[in-house]
Amino acid sequence: MAILNRIPKPQSFENLGERGAFSRWMRGALILAAVVCGVGLAACALSDGCARRRAAAAQGPAKAEEGGPERPTLPPPDLHNPVRSAPKAFPPDSNLPRGKEIYASGPIDLATFSPERDLIRFEDPRVWFESDQDGPEDDEDDHLIHRALEVPLRRLVNLLAKRKGATLKVQEAFRAAEKNKIHLSSSLHCEGRAVDLTGEGIDLGELAKLAWQAGFDFVLYEKPKRSGLHLHCSVKRGPDAVLPPRPPSN
Repeated sequence: MAILNRIPKPQSFENLGERGAFSRWMRGALILAAVVCGVGLAACALSDGCARRRAAAAQGPAKAEEGGPERPTLPPPDLHNPVRSAPKAFPPDSNLPRGKEIYASGPIDLATFSPERDLIRFEDPRVWFESDQDGPEDDEDDHLIHRALEVPLRRLVNLLAKRKGATLKVQEAFRAAEKNKIHLSSSLHCEGRAVDLTGEGIDLGELAKLAWQAGFDFVLYEKPKRSGLHLHCSVKRGPDAVLPPRPPSN
């Protein structure tokens, strides 16, 4: 403890007029001011950070990944009202938009398709599903659709419910490529992005109009040679899906 005795004791002054008293007082005042400013700045920074976090939580911006760009929060889709105007007519062997399905809904891409990630099970007691009528030996499931198909299909069900006595029938939905026996290998049914529909209590032309109003990217009033009249409706993989360029119109 001898070393502590060697430390000179701080000078004490009775008034500021004494030599060295004012300079020591100023140093103390500056140190105190610096401490107060530092505490104030830290409090402001903490308060601003909390405010930003509260604002971010209220707005709920979603990030695709850590450090990625912010994605705007979209309102829930309207499932009860048309998103397009109804065409004047929708006869057999016609489709909207005009042209091939690949230009409206895009090509199939089984290399990036994942049933576990992309397929969902669609349920609605107002809808008739063909697979529900099949026997146990048939393992097809017409409830399975691509998640991108859900919104227009639900909207179509709700639009059709406004017409008393009409029922939507799902004849074909997802068909696994390795078990596909009916559709082409390039069919969007193999990705769950296409559904074949008929109806009860409604003309197919009127149902085709509703399907177009419901927001499907492609609607075909199909008249095949080997099966009955039906609608073939499909969607893009997502809103940002890259579509093949359309050929120039003549």
